[in-house]
Amino acid sequence: MSDTGIARVYATALFEAATAAGSVAPTGADLRAFVRALDESQPLANAVFNPQIEPEAKMRVLAKLTSAADHLAAGVLAVLLEKGRIALCGEVADQYERFVDQAARVIEVEVTTAVPVEPDVERLIVERVRRSTGGEPRLTKRVDPGILGGLVLRVDDVLVDGSLRARIQQLDDRLRTADVRGGKT
Repeated sequence: MSDTGIARVYATALFEAATAAGSVAPTGADLRAFVRALDESQPLANAVFNPQIEPEAKMRVLAKLTSAADHLAAGVLAVLLEKGRIALCGEVADQYERFVDQAARVIEVEVTTAVPVEPDVERLIVERVRRSTGGEPRLTKRVDPGILGGLVLRVDDVLVDGSLRARIQQLDDRLRTADVRGGKT
């Protein structure tokens, strides 16, 4: 099984336990906080990932760090450490957050425009995506002057290219394949 598959197994078990315990948000927040701490603290990362440090010492460090944390987040981190899979904690947190988003019916929407999106246009996009999907859109905005005008909308895996660049390309393709004859008929 791949690391992603292993992380998904841990995240699934954690999400199910957190859902049953009514602690989905605190569990995810504490798990993400630990991952952030690993990213931001080289001494902590060295202590956790160094193979020369005894597992018991690592477990004591982890227990101290997670003493005030959600018990489910602390528990999954302890199991990951015990099983030699603590390096997967970031991926477990990512998978866990995907499960949270799926349960909340969060829809990832990426909007690319030539200029920044005006607030009224942003509200219109969010409302239309909400109506058509039944989910709660999470908007990511990108500016790409190369699209010239219009917008490119990606909703999960569906791409809608309403850019001026795409329209010009379509027109160019039509003109290249059109049967255009000069002269009189």
